[in-house]
Amino acid sequence: MNNRIDTDPIASSPALKDYFAIIMRRRWIIILSFLAVTLATYYYVYSIEDVYEAHSTVVIEEQSAHLSPLVQASARPLSFYEGILNSRTFIETLIDSVGMEFFNETLVDYTRDNVRDYIRSNTSLRKTPYSSFLRLNARGKTAEMAYLTASIGTVLLRERCQEVESEESRMALVEIEKQLELIRENLEQAEYEYRKFSERTGQIQDGATPELRVLQEAHANSIAQLGLKQADVEAEKKQLTNLENNITPDRQRSPEFLRLRARLRELETEKMRLESLGIRFSGLSTVDREIKDIERQLLHFQQSSSVSVDHTTIRQWQELRKSVIAKESELELFRRRLESYDRAIQNYRRGNPNMLSESLELIRLQRSKEIYENIYNILLGQAEEQRIKSRSSGIGLKIVDIATMPQGPIPKKETTIYVIGVILGLGLGISLAFFAEYNDTTIKTNDDVERYLGLSVLGTIPHIVHNKKSDIEVRRNSKSRKDKLTVNQYPRQVFNFSGNDSIITEAYRSLRTNLSFVSPDKPLQTVVLTSAGPGEGKSLTVSNLATAYAQLGKKVLLVDADLRRPVQHHIFGMKREPGFSELFIDNPDYNSIIRPTVNENLSLITAGIFTPNPAELVGSLKMGQIIDELKKRFDMIFFDTPPIIAVTDAALLGTKVDGLLMVVKSHHTDRDIAYRAKLSLENIGVRVYGTVLNDINLSNRYTSYGYYKYYYHYYKTKKD
Repeated sequence: MNNRIDTDPIASSPALKDYFAIIMRRRWIIILSFLAVTLATYYYVYSIEDVYEAHSTVVIEEQSAHLSPLVQASARPLSFYEGILNSRTFIETLIDSVGMEFFNETLVDYTRDNVRDYIRSNTSLRKTPYSSFLRLNARGKTAEMAYLTASIGTVLLRERCQEVESEESRMALVEIEKQLELIRENLEQAEYEYRKFSERTGQIQDGATPELRVLQEAHANSIAQLGLKQADVEAEKKQLTNLENNITPDRQRSPEFLRLRARLRELETEKMRLESLGIRFSGLSTVDREIKDIERQLLHFQQSSSVSVDHTTIRQWQELRKSVIAKESELELFRRRLESYDRAIQNYRRGNPNMLSESLELIRLQRSKEIYENIYNILLGQAEEQRIKSRSSGIGLKIVDIATMPQGPIPKKETTIYVIGVILGLGLGISLAFFAEYNDTTIKTNDDVERYLGLSVLGTIPHIVHNKKSDIEVRRNSKSRKDKLTVNQYPRQVFNFSGNDSIITEAYRSLRTNLSFVSPDKPLQTVVLTSAGPGEGKSLTVSNLATAYAQLGKKVLLVDADLRRPVQHHIFGMKREPGFSELFIDNPDYNSIIRPTVNENLSLITAGIFTPNPAELVGSLKMGQIIDELKKRFDMIFFDTPPIIAVTDAALLGTKVDGLLMVVKSHHTDRDIAYRAKLSLENIGVRVYGTVLNDINLSNRYTSYGYYKYYYHYYKTKKD
């Protein structure tokens, strides 16, 4: 059965002073965290090496106006220039140009690979607010290193870009010359057939009817358009091949790559066929999803390549594929149209075999020759333009601002770092403080006692400041080794309540008053004081509470029923024997066992001789007879017992007395252990009157106990 109760939500909700109380209580965590982060920040700032930076500005030059749009390259993305800047060839050339000896003087113990990695990580290319302008930044450990890297690197970058452009033009020229050779052969064959047929037939052209001439002109136009479209498709296919080589080099391709590319072409062709039939899909169709999936798989082959691919290149690749497929479809339509013209002409020939056959053949041969001539002239122009482009030195980058020697290192921004360190230190400290408070399951306040134990607090005892030199030293056998002794210290602080009006004595008087009113119908005579665990101050509390009762003139007896670790004889400076254990013999001498103390009206029964079975003694029938005898002699009897969780002595004795009072030490007693101790008492019928919250801190003004101290001094000095 769970007897825990909830307090008033308004009273239990945390206020601002509660947060201040947590901060003050955990202030050392905050201070240590703050100091640790601050020192780490200081060390970090102190250990930052000086870094120098130099930069230059370049502009991407436009293509020459005299070049045809067919041979002009698309705008280069920033990743193209970054790839050249980070390439091994460029960095090796830069190291050789500056000199490896220069880097060895500054970068001590650096190998050539280390120097290459250092340059790559400290050299960057960034866009500027102005279109087509790029900024090359170079950092180094010295001003001279940053300057040489930026100035020489800029020149080498421009030269390397020109080399790449020239190499691309040279490769394009080789491909165009291959196409020229093929077209030249076709042109020579067409001219030969036309000349031979003309010589044999004598230029027969007037025998054609108007209907046949229309078919002939349509057929000739189709042939001309088909040739141009073939050239256009071949050019776009070549451009697509170059683009795919840039995205995925040949060494990265595999049979799986070729299979995926073929499947992608089939899907895109099918999609275009469906769209040509007027079929439209709402949203993303199955074909579109499969196309996207194959594109991602194809791009996966590019990941091992050192050349980066941006979104602009990928989008250009997608659009160019669609354009090639569309133009191939259009080319197929022209072929079919040409076939239909051929069939119409053939039908016409069969109907007019003697009049038209030779004329039509001559016209066909003439048109074919003209088509090949046009294609050949176009390819000749493209080849010449590529030669001009490969010889041009103005294509690529142009230096706008040269690098200058840095005048000082890059600012370290110490103030900003220190401010961030202070904020992080305080934030970490406060976070750790609240984390420790959240994980602290000890009982701290009266509200905690009422919330977690469901018991009332009869008294709150402040922290007692005592002189450690006057502490009681008790030597006992060690738990780990029987031949070794452990020394335990207990405060010897029993107050003289006569004429003593301190805060502590007033707290004990308040406890005495509250205990007197817990049972108004039947005055208390026998009370057990215990605690959930050891070290919570029950022995000192019961000795002072008994002393406070003795001040009222009542005959008070304090019985040390802790037969395992007794301390009352140490507190009052008496011998342990004879004592409580001697009461269980036949016809005990009560007068010799009950001994007076220095405090008037207060008597003490010490623990007595050691006994191996204290629980059996306390739970025996003899114990009830002893209590009855003591009640005849004294007005008030207090029993000091062992902790509840450790042994059953307190629970057994609690069933034989009027009631029990449990001592709870603030910031020490675990609430779950205390709750289990309380349940174990209630389960056997022990009446628990309440708790005594011990060792509270009055020095913190942000807690309710701080006002306790203020009110005490207020009424102590107030004059009527």
